Amino acid sequence: MADHIVNDDYFFGAFADSWWDSDSRMRGLASFQTPRFRYFDRFLGEWAGKQVLDVGCGGGFTTEFLCERGADVAGIDPSPRLIAAARRHAEQTGKRIAYTVGRAEELPYDAGRFDVVTCVDVLEHVRDPARTVGEIARVLKPGGLFLYDTINRTMRSRLVMIWIPEYLTRIVPRGAHSWQDFITPKEMRRYLADAGLVPADKMRGLSILGRRRDGRLIFLRTPDVSATYMSVARRLGDGVEE
Repeated sequence: MADHIVNDDYFFGAFADSWWDSDSRMRGLASFQTPRFRYFDRFLGEWAGKQVLDVGCGGGFTTEFLCERGADVAGIDPSPRLIAAARRHAEQTGKRIAYTVGRAEELPYDAGRFDVVTCVDVLEHVRDPARTVGEIARVLKPGGLFLYDTINRTMRSRLVMIWIPEYLTRIVPRGAHSWQDFITPKEMRRYLADAGLVPADKMRGLSILGRRRDGRLIFLRTPDVSATYMSVARRLGDGVEE
């Protein structure tokens, strides 16, 4: 399928050329994979052979992580520069990943195509999160799983997800997040319900405790969802029960 060409005005596209560098400003994003999927794995069992779509794949951290686990992975992102970087790195490392330029609100895939859709650190960046969740539900198979994380819109999240990382420690590029675009759990539950997705677990927090000397971040999973939170939802239909 041909790429849906869009203007590359996406904030993270500016970091495409250095995405995989050892000193990349995006290196902290790769740190999320282990704590996220240590949680998500409980709902999957085996990744091998699963048809997986990563929405908002950026330069390919999550897609490559899941490809290494044996999944048949596709990735989509609105930035042509990021998709080019992801393709280039996949070729260099011998990974077969189907990358497409496109927006989350209009996924260019057939209905019911994927066993799993991941959307991590993305929903707070899309123009229309409700429509995005609806599109994700559309491309999931009945019984398929939606794995997500996002950021709550609270005073605490303004402090710990914007002011400290972007202005104080500068471990995140300034302008990466807009507090107004953060999503409350109540809003997220409404998006899921409207899309026909049923929560498979309660929402869990993931707190950043600090950064290692090599640039990797340190995390703690917590019941506190006042900053970031993650969870899993399942698509109903065709005999799938809640």
